Amino acid sequence: MGSQTAKIDPKGRIAAPADFRRALDCKRFNGFWCMPALDGPRLNCGGADYIEGLQAMIAALDPYDPDRADLQEALIGQSRQIPFDADGRFILPQPLKDYAGLSDRVFFIGLGDHFQIRIADGAEQKLRDAATRAATAVHKLKNPQTPVGVAR
Repeated sequence: MGSQTAKIDPKGRIAAPADFRRALDCKRFNGFWCMPALDGPRLNCGGADYIEGLQAMIAALDPYDPDRADLQEALIGQSRQIPFDADGRFILPQPLKDYAGLSDRVFFIGLGDHFQIRIADGAEQKLRDAATRAATAVHKLKNPQTPVGVAR
């Protein structure tokens, strides 16, 4: 959860926010999985549970569904394991940096089961715009803990 901006140092290293590192299961792999987002120039990232969840959703599709093959190639085939160094920094492969348009600063945003890495320029304005739209969409939220038949 949360958001933060970070610099890309001259060696191409990015310091991952401590809160994001703590949310990952680094016992299995000291890093995260990263892939190009399908809905824009940003990167979707997460721990082992995130990549396993994507694989399970894709595996649930009919094996002969052409969308399954496309999703496997676009999501799983493009994903990369990104290791942390001893100081919690990482280096993104150049194709991922190019896809997201990253140069000197990045913007991390937590989205629940995963996080995104985006270009930092304009990120704060995009957050404000999303908050404005969310103010009208909030009524769509339902409490899954409310028993059926109980007034809300």
